[in-house]
Amino acid sequence: MIETATKKQFRVQHICAHVLLYVLLVAVAVAVLFPFYFMVESSFKTFGEALGEFTWWPHKFTFDSYAYIFGKNAFNINLLKSFLVTLLITVPPMVVGIFVSSMAAYTFAKREFDGKNVLFWILLFTMMLPGTIVMMPQYLIFADLNLVGTIIPLMLPGMFGSATCVFFMRQFISGLPSSLIDAAQLDGMNHFKIFLHIILPLSTPAVISQTVLWFLAGYNDYMGPLIYLQTTPIEWKPIQVALAYFASTQEGGAEDIPAIMAGAVVSVLPPLVLYAVFQKFFISGIAVSGLKG
Repeated sequence: MIETATKKQFRVQHICAHVLLYVLLVAVAVAVLFPFYFMVESSFKTFGEALGEFTWWPHKFTFDSYAYIFGKNAFNINLLKSFLVTLLITVPPMVVGIFVSSMAAYTFAKREFDGKNVLFWILLFTMMLPGTIVMMPQYLIFADLNLVGTIIPLMLPGMFGSATCVFFMRQFISGLPSSLIDAAQLDGMNHFKIFLHIILPLSTPAVISQTVLWFLAGYNDYMGPLIYLQTTPIEWKPIQVALAYFASTQEGGAEDIPAIMAGAVVSVLPPLVLYAVFQKFFISGIAVSGLKG
């Protein structure tokens, strides 16, 4: 009888612990998702209703805010054009940078040369430096080259690769069998062909995970365009800078909350879609890169 009572008590405690855990998870999920819900429902409200008391759902459902951010507005900004500018600034450096970083990672992971470990530690040290330290010297260099006001300063540095990308790709490639490289060399392949036809295809999960991270970093970059594109016409501003203009005072000296929220909804969709499509590869690439050394 005592043993049965103990088992029942343990079972009750186990159930209560699970209930408390799920209640906590639901509370955290609500706290995280509520700002997104507020963003979406506010984007469908009228200007007057958005400035009034909070309501859980628009009394008058309207798409005027979306028409405003994609059509004629006070700032002459079209978010679709801003999105295309953002892609122009982000995608080419991402493609070239990941390719260059992967080649460097292959060299660090599978090739032996003098000073290899020293160079790798120097690379790791650069990851510890805050970006603000190199911001001013980099700006002065591009200013001397008369490139400020163009998109080149936003594209060129990334095309030389990323220390973080090299590190994660090196972790992944280190776990690939070296026998594949030896067999390819016996067949007469040089290291570039080995990298292009063997290492890169096998590193697809890591490449995709780095692609997602790189795209998010470039897509959400606000400081870079703000510094280098000050003289660029407003209609050619990247999406994050364009959204900041919508946050400026508008009608009656008050913020146009529905327009701001509509712009936020539109801007958050591409990263969500990208992550949803490549979620499986992204998680596996991060997990494997973090476990292998």
